[in-house]
Amino acid sequence: MDSSERQRQIEALFRGYARGVGSYALARVGDPQVAETIVSNVFLIVVRRIEQCRSSPAAWLWSIVRSELARYFRQHRPMAPLPATCLDPAPRPPEIAEGLEMQSRMRQALERLTEEQQRIVYLKFFLDVPNTQIAGELGLSASNVGVIVHRTLARLRELMETRSSNP
Repeated sequence: MDSSERQRQIEALFRGYARGVGSYALARVGDPQVAETIVSNVFLIVVRRIEQCRSSPAAWLWSIVRSELARYFRQHRPMAPLPATCLDPAPRPPEIAEGLEMQSRMRQALERLTEEQQRIVYLKFFLDVPNTQIAGELGLSASNVGVIVHRTLARLRELMETRSSNP
């Protein structure tokens, strides 16, 4: 394509579509200055790349308009600040130390339970075995297992509280 034909095609696109591109951009962004900048960018691309227009000049022009609007919205996407609790989900050293302390106290409290209580706690809370199955395994009634679990948890709570108040 020679330079006069190139210039004629650019002028035809500008005269035929500049107002429509401007209205469309303004409707999308809502700010006349931003819309003007987008239209300027669109027609700069048209001038630089007119040789790339292979099919319909109007379709090619509108593909550039869509691309420029998409670029604008990507660059100006509002970013919501992250809440402070989401910044680093990893526990901090004091939280790690507190967790380790709690585990240690729990181990010591579990060791002070009877062997039957330890076994029931293990089956109930570590293996997630239902009371009826624990009862069958230990030769107890399901309601008896429920009572033992309740009393054992009360005893653990008591042991943990005395441990935390008397380090």
